[in-house]
Amino acid sequence: MLKNVIENYLLSIKEVQFFVPFQGLLEGMEYYDIHLIHGPSEFGKDFIAKKDQDGETVQYCFQIKVGDVTFGKFTSEIKPQLLEIITNKISHPNFDTSISREIIFVTTGKIKPPATISFQEFNHFIDETFSLKPIITWEQKKLLTDFMKIGIEPFFELHNSPEFVSRFFDFFSKIKKGYEFSSFDIVSYTDYWLTLDLSLKENRLQVLFESYFFSKLFYENGDHFNSVLILTSLGRVLIKEQLFDVYSDMLINSITYTIREFLIVISQKTDEERKSYLVGNGLFSLLLYPCICLQTLELLALYILLSNEIGESLKSNFLEYLNEKGSSRPISDNFGTSIMLIALVLIKLDETEILKKYLVNVTVWLCDRYEQNGIAPIGYKRDEEYEQIISEHLSGLTFHERKTCFIAAIILDICVYLGDEELYSDIANDFRAVEIIPEYYHVNESNQLFNYDNVVTQTDHEFSLELKSNFAKYISYREEKKIEFSDKQALLLMFLLRDRYFPEIFLK
Repeated sequence: MLKNVIENYLLSIKEVQFFVPFQGLLEGMEYYDIHLIHGPSEFGKDFIAKKDQDGETVQYCFQIKVGDVTFGKFTSEIKPQLLEIITNKISHPNFDTSISREIIFVTTGKIKPPATISFQEFNHFIDETFSLKPIITWEQKKLLTDFMKIGIEPFFELHNSPEFVSRFFDFFSKIKKGYEFSSFDIVSYTDYWLTLDLSLKENRLQVLFESYFFSKLFYENGDHFNSVLILTSLGRVLIKEQLFDVYSDMLINSITYTIREFLIVISQKTDEERKSYLVGNGLFSLLLYPCICLQTLELLALYILLSNEIGESLKSNFLEYLNEKGSSRPISDNFGTSIMLIALVLIKLDETEILKKYLVNVTVWLCDRYEQNGIAPIGYKRDEEYEQIISEHLSGLTFHERKTCFIAAIILDICVYLGDEELYSDIANDFRAVEIIPEYYHVNESNQLFNYDNVVTQTDHEFSLELKSNFAKYISYREEKKIEFSDKQALLLMFLLRDRYFPEIFLK
């Protein structure tokens, strides 16, 4: 059955979604000095790598295509790029022109007649014209065998347990059936990756394959948010294992590609379709509305912050969704990350007045909620978030009254950064009036930064009504620990793990 799953993966994968697992496959096949060249100046080469063969080092060039290769595709697209590889030796500083060179064409599908004949004739041509070896082809059958023998089967032999198989197929079937996942479900599934030794190539390939396979499934279901969450889960384990720099370009490219496709989808919606997308149908449609608004803004914010792209169209899209009333009505502290990412983008766009207005709107919403039972804490599932919001109106629901609030701490920290004493004082007074207590989360050790274990909660009952010169205690604490993350690493962890944020990295 797993063989069928991998075959389906190869048949339907997008090119950009294939690069990271393919690099893992090359590593498992003893290739080294591997570099992704894909882009406008690749000159036909998607990857370059070296391998020691029969006592000598060979420089390999890989061109990758997804799907079947037809005659038209070979003639118009593939053949010109293969000629580029042959005639142009420019690609990367590590591309060694002084050693023997071989070209491998990789397709996740099959080379179909008459493209097979054209490929054979092309090999004759390069032999006669350039005295080069024939171009090697790797098709779906070989890739399927290699993924199984180099990655999957050794993994099972190493761990000798059916646990992975049951976990894998349970997660697989839930995605196929449209199960409603939360970020906590995805964190829980991918926590297992943190326990693996990624210095072992079979473990590394297994994690790379799983992440891109499940991300692809979510993507095919139109669930771009969870597709990105799976990729940020991969980012988490790569950061922990100090492998992020090896895969960062491909990983960030995959994330931004997924969000860019999401942008295309929402930009093409009519007004009626957009309304249906935001509100949906059913009993909880009005409660779902703010969740969709904030998740949409999170994706747009992540794209802007990762890609550093701020075109007018993208900015307009972002501000349009920010103007939706649901964007300032987080139904639980699970959306604290949303507030921080929105703030980071508005600061980047130099739209501080819009940010201040947004913070006020969120504050009004929170104060209204906390005059009753408050909003749900971090870790609650979607139905529990809904019940917390409506429990004050239905006697059959018995959710307790809350006074602590993670989002309140985030809002006050943003006010501190903005340096607006009047705004800080007004919001702090509003929180005091309804007895909202800011709540912070501490991570005591650097090795605990990657999951929810051993996270310490702290509340600030006596928070100041006056603007101080530093962030809240949570932020000061993190600065004392001197945890060093790049901006992109911090963004991925913030997006995945909902109880932490790293504003000192961005708000300099």
